[in-house]
Amino acid sequence: MQVLLRDQDDDCFGLWMLQEGRLVEFAIPHTERIHQPAPPNEDFSPDPGRLRRTDQGNAQPEQTPEELRDTRSPW
Repeated sequence: MQVLLRDQDDDCFGLWMLQEGRLVEFAIPHTERIHQPAPPNEDFSPDPGRLRRTDQGNAQPEQTPEELRDTRSPW
């Protein structure tokens, strides 16, 4: 099964597939998921980040290093 999703905060679509029983996002050319730093504690909901196009010539926000991202699954 393949699922094409677009959230209200995204400016493009994301491709998701079930892989070994898990819903996994697959990269689409000219897109990148931008992650925010993890919240200070568990009182905040997990944030999946935003999917942004990289082929529009717009300034892209700096990507948060993996070790500073929220590791909880938002779905």
